[in-house]
Amino acid sequence: MALDPGATRTEMIADTLRTEIREGLYADRGGRLPSEQDLADRFDVHRGTVRRGLGILVAEGLLIASIGKGYFVRRFEPLDWWPGTFEHADHRGDQPGVGYDAWAAEVQRLGRGMPRQDVDVSKVIPPARIAGYLATPDGEAVIVRRRLRWVDHYPVHTADSYYPLWVAEGTQIMLPGDITIPGGLMAAAGHPQRWFDDTIDTRMPTPEEAFRLDLAPGTPVAVHWRVGEDAEGRPVRCIVSVLPGDRNRIRMRFPAAAN
Repeated sequence: MALDPGATRTEMIADTLRTEIREGLYADRGGRLPSEQDLADRFDVHRGTVRRGLGILVAEGLLIASIGKGYFVRRFEPLDWWPGTFEHADHRGDQPGVGYDAWAAEVQRLGRGMPRQDVDVSKVIPPARIAGYLATPDGEAVIVRRRLRWVDHYPVHTADSYYPLWVAEGTQIMLPGDITIPGGLMAAAGHPQRWFDDTIDTRMPTPEEAFRLDLAPGTPVAVHWRVGEDAEGRPVRCIVSVLPGDRNRIRMRFPAAAN
């Protein structure tokens, strides 16, 4: 079957621009591509053909389309996320003097830009999956500390920690804002975690997640669920981290055999 000439040109435009983006040709323009009209003149095609070619690159996650401003190269340096050592008692690097908890201290260790967290504390009825992980009765409220984490002036992921009322009430968990305590909030609250049960899902973001993280269309996310258990095996916290695929790189290192 003969190829549609318009489709062929669309693919040719996408292929050419994809190569130029990967070669860094638009770095000196702040990542901004020429206008649709300039590209149409360059490739000697209609603007609609250019728009379809650009749309391919937007769907691939290489470009961000900004209404009224044009198309920009998506430029994020992925943040390494080590779930195997994050929060581990032997690896925590809390720095109360400068306000860095385990996460912020790890960002600094990696040599990344100034980390910060927007934190909101509230009492909510949790989703069914959270209630199941925490073993709380249906309809029973829990405390949630919702965090939006920033690195290099853009949001890198969310981290929402849910606590049963018997764990959180009357402790520093209830305090608003970003809190840094040596050993972490759970230890300070008298409920140190002895076990972590982790699950990682991959999916497309919900509308709320896309808005909260300022995600471009087509950006997938990894969702890291961590249930913390105390020495008696009781679930004392569930933290749900939503990690955009263009801003995070999940890494693990562990022995291949018992020592």
